[in-house]
Amino acid sequence: MEEFFTPGNQALGVTIAVGFVVILVAIGIALWITLIKARKNAASTEPSESNQAVENLRQRYVKGEISKEQYDEQLKTLKESLKN
Repeated sequence: MEEFFTPGNQALGVTIAVGFVVILVAIGIALWITLIKARKNAASTEPSESNQAVENLRQRYVKGEISKEQYDEQLKTLKESLKN
């Protein structure tokens, strides 16, 4: 075993090079997995259907398509349906 660590041993250089490549590949795989998880989390932050319905209702009220009373009534109905 002593002969392996002697100066000028080519096997030692190859072993170090292979080890370095393995470490770089492991880092690359870890980054790739992290990016995939981050992309999935970003996709799940899109507004849900219920939030979109409330937003659409709010937009209709802001544009003047519905009155305050209609807005309040429909918002109450939406919130009740979300609880069920």
